[in-house]
Amino acid sequence: MNTDIIPISYVGGTGGNFLSYLVVAAKYNDYEKYPLILSDNGNAHASPKDFPMAPYPLHIDDNLKINYLTTYTKFTNIEKDKIKPYYTAGHIVSNKLIVDTFAKSIRIIYDTDDIKEITHVFLGKYISDSLLVDTNKQKISPYYISMEYQITKYSKFFIYEPQYDSALYISWKELYHLDPSILINKLHNYTSIPIENFSMDVISKWREQTKKCIENILKNE
Repeated sequence: MNTDIIPISYVGGTGGNFLSYLVVAAKYNDYEKYPLILSDNGNAHASPKDFPMAPYPLHIDDNLKINYLTTYTKFTNIEKDKIKPYYTAGHIVSNKLIVDTFAKSIRIIYDTDDIKEITHVFLGKYISDSLLVDTNKQKISPYYISMEYQITKYSKFFIYEPQYDSALYISWKELYHLDPSILINKLHNYTSIPIENFSMDVISKWREQTKKCIENILKNE
């Protein structure tokens, strides 16, 4: 059972890179060395992590993603000042595979009534940012149906599963909508990172940029 790594599994658009950053920055409690780096749409991919996320999308075999995580620290020169456990994000679908491999893990879950909102987030943070497509309706529309389909398809996997009680479940609503103290308390209780290390300001900035992202997409629907 791997105790060195706590993976954060998520569906694209639900904030996995941001959550990974939030925990890592709080662990080191150094917001100068670990600054929040956001795109105009709130994309946090460039923000520091303990090590890069597994370079595989949801539909790729989960075993490749697990192998990447468990071998990364063995075969790379991870920075000497890094503190275990290491946190990083990954698109791992099977919760059972995660809990069978890792002593602890974090999983972002979402409800069916979150799907449209998450689709808008994905369109802004991935399609507009990564593919350099603007939010013009004609340019975004071809992506919408396929992205909503994918997020809907995987929604049955990213749910609360009480039988896997070693995992911490963070809902999209807790991450984006609810009082941030709920999110911070859950993370503190699970990770034992001091509660004062978590930055309310960082959460607010990410939420503000994510809100702008959604608004920009909705203007062009």
